[in-house]
Amino acid sequence: MKKFISIALCGTLAAVGVLGIAACGKSKPGLTVWGPSAQQESLKQMIALFKEANPDITYEIEVGVCSEGDGYSMMSNDPQSGADVYAFANDQLVNLYSIGALSPLAPSTVTALHTSDDTAAVEAGKLGDNYYGYPYAADNGFFLYYDSSVVTAEQAQTVDGVLQACIDAGKDFIFEGTNSWYALSFAYGAGATYTPTYEGSVLKSVVADFDQKADGGKYSYGQLGGYQLAKVLQATCTKVGNDTVIDDALSNGTFGACVRGTWKGDAIKTALKDKYAATTLPRWTGADGKTYDWVSFAGYKLFGVNAYSKHAEDAHKLAAFLSSEAMQEKRFKDNGVGPSNKAVAALQDVKDNVAISTMTKQIKTASVVQVPMPSNYWSEADSFGQAMKLLDLNASWSDLQDRVVEMVTAMKAAVSA
Repeated sequence: MKKFISIALCGTLAAVGVLGIAACGKSKPGLTVWGPSAQQESLKQMIALFKEANPDITYEIEVGVCSEGDGYSMMSNDPQSGADVYAFANDQLVNLYSIGALSPLAPSTVTALHTSDDTAAVEAGKLGDNYYGYPYAADNGFFLYYDSSVVTAEQAQTVDGVLQACIDAGKDFIFEGTNSWYALSFAYGAGATYTPTYEGSVLKSVVADFDQKADGGKYSYGQLGGYQLAKVLQATCTKVGNDTVIDDALSNGTFGACVRGTWKGDAIKTALKDKYAATTLPRWTGADGKTYDWVSFAGYKLFGVNAYSKHAEDAHKLAAFLSSEAMQEKRFKDNGVGPSNKAVAALQDVKDNVAISTMTKQIKTASVVQVPMPSNYWSEADSFGQAMKLLDLNASWSDLQDRVVEMVTAMKAAVSA
């Protein structure tokens, strides 16, 4: 789902079971569930199955449209009238907690989830000592797609190999590296860390060490990552662009490779057919001569239960059902969503899905969890990415370090903002 910044409009509510129609924000006699537009039909079927399994629940359960990225923006309109159960991206956890829109999970539920689901996905719903989300997807991040007639499997293992292959073939390498979701991915690979600490919803501290060097290192993590980003953005084959740019390249035959997430897999596969290929992000050689990983964010999707729900017990039961092993398998089959459940992730069909299996490998081998970030993290990373697009590659390293220090200083200022 990329970086989760968007503006949401209330979706039309569709009825399930013995149903009526309700408008967003109005009082309701039963439960309301919000989920992504692409999953509406599947979600209605899941709720029908839930009611079959729970015949004592005879009231209405209504489904509304709300993407995982819009969970906070929709709930913040009026959490007391918001959905009882809703999907959200884990980086929205703090904001949702701050408006009282999350009810904690029972300790026994958390224990069970640690057995059934990926540990990082479960931990993505933790704030303080409590857990506030039922994980159902572990597929948010980015990796490399490529045309196997342009880039060989061997070339796909290194950044230089990918870029040279695209240059030689006159094809495009598409990477939205000026976007804050991607801009610091090389710096993380070089060893940088960013850790915000919260008490409740209050940001108490930020550790950001992009301006620091590894022991014995010549350059800071930010210098290494920034310079590599600049080299990639300024390569003659690189197009800085989003999904639309990728679609254009696929349709006009100029696509060589791109860095994107699972949501783009079907479109690329359809266009490339037997030339469709994907792999984890290629490694790169820094200005210090050392080889580094190219690191992706790892994000997770969860169901939250509204603390204002008038049917809290049933809402938790429904959220647990919607995130269960059976429903995660159904969600994968219906919508191609990468599961957080270990048993579903082990299914052969899931393993055979190129995009999902590649994202799973990327998360396990070279990723940092996308924790709730202060807003100025995104703005400063955006600015850094834009600056690297324009960086004079012959400029002094001290100039680049000044830009890194400026970014880190602003990131840490979020604590007192």
